[in-house]
Amino acid sequence: MLLIYSLKTTQRITYIFKHICFRILGIEVNFTNVIEDFIAYSGPKLSYGKKELGNELFIQSTELLMQDGFESIDITVKDWGDTKCFFAVGKNSALPFDIFAASFYLLSRYEEYLPQVKDEKGRFLASESIAFKAGFLQDPVVDIWAYKFKDLLLQTFPDIKYSARKPSVHTIINASQPLLYKNKGLLRTLIGFFNDLFSFNLKSIFDRSTVLFGFRKDPFNTFSWIINSVKKSKSSLTVFFLLGASKIFEESLNSQKESFKLLIKNVSDYQEIGLIFSDEALSLIHI
Repeated sequence: MLLIYSLKTTQRITYIFKHICFRILGIEVNFTNVIEDFIAYSGPKLSYGKKELGNELFIQSTELLMQDGFESIDITVKDWGDTKCFFAVGKNSALPFDIFAASFYLLSRYEEYLPQVKDEKGRFLASESIAFKAGFLQDPVVDIWAYKFKDLLLQTFPDIKYSARKPSVHTIINASQPLLYKNKGLLRTLIGFFNDLFSFNLKSIFDRSTVLFGFRKDPFNTFSWIINSVKKSKSSLTVFFLLGASKIFEESLNSQKESFKLLIKNVSDYQEIGLIFSDEALSLIHI
C-alpha cells in the first residue's frame, strides 16, 4: 500500500490519486494528514505538498486540487520525454510537473466549465482545448503519465505491490436509425422514393424496392449478427436507441410503432440497451 500525505485531503485529491494509483496502476493507496503517522509508516509513502518532509518520495503540488469551483488558469505546455506535460513545479519534486493536478484537469474536462466559444449546438469545441492547441489531442497522456509514474515508484520502492490491469471490451452501438428502409410508414417511404427519383439515384430505388418487397434484408438490420458475434466473445454490448416521434424523413423510426418496440425487446432479451437523448429532449431538461 502507498501512503499519501497532504496538508488536507480534498475530494479532488482522493479522486485523482485513486484513479492513477489504483484504477490504472493497481496500487492500493491510503491518505493521512498527520505528519507523525506518515513519518512512522515503514512502507512506500509519498508526500504531496509545497515542501518535502524528509526522505520520502515527494511530488510538489500546485493549487488546483486544493481549490473548490473553477477559475481560469494560465497553462504552459512543455515537452516531457516523448510526451507533453503542464503545471510545472520546482526541482525538488520527483517529477517536473504536478501529474495529479494535470491529470485531474484533463479527466474532469475542467476547461469546459470555463467561459468558452461554443458550436451551434452549445457544445465545447475540440479546437479550443489545450490538448488540440498543444498537439496531444489524440494521445492518452494521462495513462502515459501514469506508467511513467509507475516506473518512478518501482525505482523508489522495488517491493511495492501492484496488480496488472485486465482490459475488457465494451461495444457501444448508436442505433439512432436502426432500419434504413423498412417500417418507416407509407408517407416517409413515398418521400424516400421521390427523393431518389428526383436525384436519379437508381441504386437506392432498387435497394429500397427489393427490401420493401421482401427480396432482401434491410441493410441496417444487423442486430442478430451483432448479438451472435458478442455471444462468441468475452466482450459486452450496449445498444442505444432514439425514442420519440419522427418529424422528418431522416430521423429514427416512430417509437410508438409495434415493430420498433419489438425490435428493442428482441435486443434487450440478449444485451443491454440504453436511450439516446435528442437535442429537443436535452433542451427541455435544461429548462
